[in-house]
Amino acid sequence: MPKVDILTKLEWEIMKQVWRKKRATVREVFEIMPADKARAYTTIQTYMERLVDKNYLSKEKIGLVNFYTARVKVNDALERETGYFVRNAFDGSFSKLAAFLFNTHDFDEKDLAEIKRLIEEKEQRDE
Repeated sequence: MPKVDILTKLEWEIMKQVWRKKRATVREVFEIMPADKARAYTTIQTYMERLVDKNYLSKEKIGLVNFYTARVKVNDALERETGYFVRNAFDGSFSKLAAFLFNTHDFDEKDLAEIKRLIEEKEQRDE
């Protein structure tokens, strides 16, 4: 897996579009960006080039058009970002993150049942 930097909010939105499409041009990403995330075409182009520099995207020129594909899988990006956040906010402790979430958020019965199921599944895999 190539070394990559963390993503900004706009970079996440661009990556989501590229992950969905598998291969996209700047124009395609520009046209499908959610209205609340809309930016100028040139801004999208600049950010996509930054994502190439950060090793999140690769670029292939066909004729006059650049096509971008993801170099990083969604789960790898999520794992990297989550790890970065936990290291900085919770001194690397995922249990501190979990305790924070349980103490600051209301979970309904469905959420709690799903969390319990995931813990049991993890325990069985690690036996």
